[in-house]
Amino acid sequence: MKYKLLLVLPILAASSGFIFSQTTSVLRIIVLEKGQQPITGATVLLYEEGSEDFSDYCISTIDGFCEFRSLADSLYTIRISFIGFKAHSEDIKIGLGQTKVETIILMESTSELDEILIVGDRQITTGEVGITRITSEDLSRIPSMNIEGDLMAYIQTVSGVVTVGDQGGDLYIRGGTPAQNQVLIDNIPIVKPFHILNLFSALPEQAVSNIEIFAGGFDNQYMGSTSAVIDATLKTGDFTKYSSSVSFSPYISSLFFEGPTRKDERSLMFSGRVSTIDKYSGYLGTKEQDLRFNDFITRYSIQGNGFNCNFTGILTNDRGRINERRENYLEWSNTGLGARCFGYDERFEHPYEISIGFSRYVNSEGDGNITEREAKVTQSYMRFDLQEYLYGLKIDYGFNIIAQGSAVKIDEKFTLLNQFNKITPNLQLYAKTELNPFENIQIQPGLSSQLTPSHPPTFEPRVRFMFKPLKNERFEVSLATGLYNQLMDGITDERDAGTTFTAYRPNDRGEPLPSAFHAILGVRNRIGKNWKTNVESYYKSHRNIPVSKWQPLAKLETETTLAKSNNYGFDINIEYSGNQLYLYAGYGWSKSEYSAESEDLGAWVGEQIFKYYPPHDQRHKLNTILSLRTGKIETSLNWEFGSGMPYTQILGFDLFLVIPREDPTKFAGQARTLFSRPYSERLPVYHRLDASVKRSFTLSNRLEMTTEIGCINIYDRRNVFYLDLNLLERVDQAPILPYAGIKLALQ
Repeated sequence: MKYKLLLVLPILAASSGFIFSQTTSVLRIIVLEKGQQPITGATVLLYEEGSEDFSDYCISTIDGFCEFRSLADSLYTIRISFIGFKAHSEDIKIGLGQTKVETIILMESTSELDEILIVGDRQITTGEVGITRITSEDLSRIPSMNIEGDLMAYIQTVSGVVTVGDQGGDLYIRGGTPAQNQVLIDNIPIVKPFHILNLFSALPEQAVSNIEIFAGGFDNQYMGSTSAVIDATLKTGDFTKYSSSVSFSPYISSLFFEGPTRKDERSLMFSGRVSTIDKYSGYLGTKEQDLRFNDFITRYSIQGNGFNCNFTGILTNDRGRINERRENYLEWSNTGLGARCFGYDERFEHPYEISIGFSRYVNSEGDGNITEREAKVTQSYMRFDLQEYLYGLKIDYGFNIIAQGSAVKIDEKFTLLNQFNKITPNLQLYAKTELNPFENIQIQPGLSSQLTPSHPPTFEPRVRFMFKPLKNERFEVSLATGLYNQLMDGITDERDAGTTFTAYRPNDRGEPLPSAFHAILGVRNRIGKNWKTNVESYYKSHRNIPVSKWQPLAKLETETTLAKSNNYGFDINIEYSGNQLYLYAGYGWSKSEYSAESEDLGAWVGEQIFKYYPPHDQRHKLNTILSLRTGKIETSLNWEFGSGMPYTQILGFDLFLVIPREDPTKFAGQARTLFSRPYSERLPVYHRLDASVKRSFTLSNRLEMTTEIGCINIYDRRNVFYLDLNLLERVDQAPILPYAGIKLALQ
């Protein structure tokens, strides 16, 4: 009861007239699996008494929540389906003016097609152009040098997602830079939850419930990013029974635990992983790698009568050298703490959500003894997401109070101290709704604004549109467009892929805010029971991008100029999902072009406006995935091809003296690099084949063992990572990496 009071008081303060104001009947459905884990994406159909066709439907949220409003005093039938679970049908009597909450637990099924059998030709789709939804099963299909799948290994197979190499942990999504992306884990903003080896993130398969990648066109609920959003929801620990597992491979070891602390009411989930690559790389003919990382995630869940709360903790650490011949080490860490509560009690007219938390990110670079560069980002937030109905129209709205702090210190050799420390408060407001002017048309308009003392309020209208020309659920055309702003930017040395150090800073220096315009058009089609196709074209226009001024000295320049970029392309994806076989092929073509005034940029090309293709401009990308299950054996293959990305050639070096301030008899001068036209050349094409075979063994009623053998870059392709500007040498990505792993799971 005390937990419910803690939830009720903030809502009463935030919204008046919230309780007992309804005059129509409401049915709320909570869809769970056997361990009371919420099921995301279940199809819930509502049938009126005596009708053979459903009158309404909804798709369950990350809380397993669905709601039907404006119901009559009548008997209704609900039918719930989700792939991998038995279909559920139940009659529910609703009284006049009643709000009724029903919790439905779905049972697992060996049939993978229950959802299709129920809905038939009217399979529900949701107009999600620009959105990729990922489950833990999706992660398990990609070889990742560990028995558990991982988000980082999977996300690189998504069309439009680019990494400049196999180390560094940076993602470029449809032309946007890592600093233009936003990552949320249980609503906690985490700057960089990706590890220094680009096959691992802080989000392993076992700890994840649902992940959504918004490559652009995302709605007004997400603010503070101009390119893309990754929204991850962690797994809720089992409320009914305990389970645990340990796994080991030459690259990473893990421990996982979940179970109730009070049966049916409270549960705990814990995931911890520690890399072992620095100890065991070098065996089996592989190259030794000086890389270390770890991640720890815990989630404590409370489930009450009409609410649930989740308390999340995240800790990640990375350290290593991208180029073994360099002495400089890269380090970064994330710390996150947050609480999220969702209330749906029948005494409240509308559901509500409250989130509060804190995160801290630190990244640095140095020679192992001296830290030459360091940057920190702290974020504290309190978020409210609410609902209201206005003349029968559902309005989702909310606000987020966030304080972003940043501190940067750069003290390189031959460089004066450059540092700042700043905290910026920000109030984010949003509202959105859904219109259905016709049976086959859905429009989702929204408006958001960010308010901060250093800038006028932003104006960010956005809209998503869905059209079903054939008036069925199998074929749809979707459009998403809108304006985006962010208040914090990041600076990195784009010319040097050997470092991923980023100096984050608030945009309060009188410069205009980084902004973007998105437009995405998509066509999705379901063919039969197993095939899906998706074609999307997109355009992103970024303005006021802070770009480090180019100069020939070997240092990171924190003085910036503002650039523009135009990013456009298209993706084609084909997917087959059967009981035992999964096939996927995705091709993406893209183009990213930056422009800035040459005088401001510091370029030496003799042009008033200089246009160039940035290092993440990859024109062609092709990915294929095959996953085959035969009994207890699962075989996975992933082949990736990518065209070469731009780089800057070096003409030579010299020593630079400032005379008469510097005496040439006492000081040799500062090392200076002489560049050709920036980003005028391209690296060779990239391609790689990864493979793995898993086999599970039942040792007892509660103990199961899984073994895996696999190989990354199975045909040992020499893929260029980058050309080192300081050492004048070619640095390759990882050669062939065979591996084996074992996992013991106690159920």
